[in-house]
Amino acid sequence: MRYRYIVLSLIFSISVSGCLKNEVIYSESLDGSDVSLSDTNSEDAGIISVCNSEESGVICIGVSAVKLTPEKYEMVKSELLSEHEYCPEKDGKGNCGVISQSKWKGLSSKWKSQFFYDCGTDRICPEDPEYKGPDEDGSEGDGVYQGYWIAGYNNSTPMMGVHDDIWARTVVLRHNSTTVAIVSMDFVGFFKSDVDRIRTLVKRKAPSLDMDGINIMSTHSHASIDTMGLWGPEDPFGGLMYETGANDDFIKDVANKVADSIVQAWISMQKGRIRAITERVGIEQMANDVRDPFIIDDNMSVIVFESLSGDRLATMINWGDHPEMLGGITNYISSDWVHYLRQGIEEGIDTGKKIPASGGMAMYIQGAQGGMITPLDMDIYDDDGNLIREQHSYKAIRQIGYNIARKAYELSVKAPYIDNLNLFYKNLEYRIPLENKYFWMMFDMGWLRDRPKWKIDPQKESWIDNVEIMTEVSLMRIGDIEIQCVPGELFPELAVGGYREPFDYSFGHKIIRQDNEYPPDLSKAPEGPYIRDIMKGKVKMISVLCNDSIGYLVPEYDFELSDTNPYLDSAPGEHYEETRSIGKKQIEIMLENIRKLYE
Repeated sequence: MRYRYIVLSLIFSISVSGCLKNEVIYSESLDGSDVSLSDTNSEDAGIISVCNSEESGVICIGVSAVKLTPEKYEMVKSELLSEHEYCPEKDGKGNCGVISQSKWKGLSSKWKSQFFYDCGTDRICPEDPEYKGPDEDGSEGDGVYQGYWIAGYNNSTPMMGVHDDIWARTVVLRHNSTTVAIVSMDFVGFFKSDVDRIRTLVKRKAPSLDMDGINIMSTHSHASIDTMGLWGPEDPFGGLMYETGANDDFIKDVANKVADSIVQAWISMQKGRIRAITERVGIEQMANDVRDPFIIDDNMSVIVFESLSGDRLATMINWGDHPEMLGGITNYISSDWVHYLRQGIEEGIDTGKKIPASGGMAMYIQGAQGGMITPLDMDIYDDDGNLIREQHSYKAIRQIGYNIARKAYELSVKAPYIDNLNLFYKNLEYRIPLENKYFWMMFDMGWLRDRPKWKIDPQKESWIDNVEIMTEVSLMRIGDIEIQCVPGELFPELAVGGYREPFDYSFGHKIIRQDNEYPPDLSKAPEGPYIRDIMKGKVKMISVLCNDSIGYLVPEYDFELSDTNPYLDSAPGEHYEETRSIGKKQIEIMLENIRKLYE
């Protein structure tokens, strides 16, 4: 790690000294003009949705879902993957996860061109019986890897197949001539610059759609395609990432598909009704906290969208928990346990505690899961009461998904109808200092997907400690329902507090583990009001990774950096999340803007 830090420091100093001197940098189009509309079927300025409602208790509802799973990609040679005692795809021992650096080194000077089958994106090689000739897209035999990298855990983790499709799932609502859209995508995160591109594309595709607000969230799956760039391949000889993990063409295609999904949901709107509820449901067999203090926001919200005839159109579930159970050793993309949550709601569960099929479309909205809420590191039991020994197995993620689905179903049954359905949308853009120098270097080297950056002090020559980026918070109201969007991975204590006795968000666990050698100083923890205290709705949803992805939102009192290698190494104790954070100063700026939303 020390060698890696020296090299990174050298690259950082070179990249900063060679920076552009402009006050603001744009290195790619952020207005959607770089995305072609020629392959879409929704570019029609004359399309008008006829649905509108001004009635109490009745609202226009449109629903759409689109697969984002890539179909064309090249394959890494499986024998180069690391050896593990357990691989999810094999349900046993095998090669999986990251490319082994020692095996990769064995390719010597050809390590960049021979770690994959250069058979093109159809994955049919000349020696295969079904081979009919070179790929029409020119990808065959070009010596360039045209595959995808999986995000969330480790660098150099290639996509090798599909366990379950990844999706964008959309609900569009209209009432009293106000129209809003909510989109949930199966990615670890999505930058604001790409969210803004989708918003602009919607305007270009359907100019007659007068959209008042669009919220685009990530489910935070750790087994999906890298859309940020952070998890690209590492040079086996130097241990440094040598190119971005994000595929620009794929993200442009995602932007197009999501914009189409919003337009399609708008076109398909029909009058319907909404039932909704927020209730504390506990954490048993669903969530664990592996960073002190042990605080989990167990508020679950469910919104049921129905037609006037009572048919289920969609079910929206808001719950805070990392979809990371496949543990970085999978090579098949997946939405992790979110897949089984949605499947359980849509199709029902016929094992253990059974629930009927609800029909319609299920969509998941990620809640306050930062610092560090996960289903891992706890005993998980199947529906027959047997311990599931492999936490990274498909059996385990199915069980967690079904457990959450059962709770969501229970809430959906007793959720009352909402009569006040007046729509309101407000978002506030604001700038935050980019304190994480490692992130700044990755932006500058083109490894992280680009976004606008400004100098804090335009008169200052240096960019070091002088960079800020734009992000946003938003508030969406559906009458008595509030959806508070935050742009990163929110620590639950920022949502609910829970620092003080009776510690009712610790569920019988010690709020500080006895064996913690570097415990957080709770005497410095902030008093309220916390985010849920600020919110005013009867149904309160906190949506994280909403309209941006700026890393962990770590409370200031517990923000600790390494004295020697800040943002590269963790400080002693439980401080990994700081290395994946924009910085310490952003928290109060975010909270200030959240408070402004309610003024």
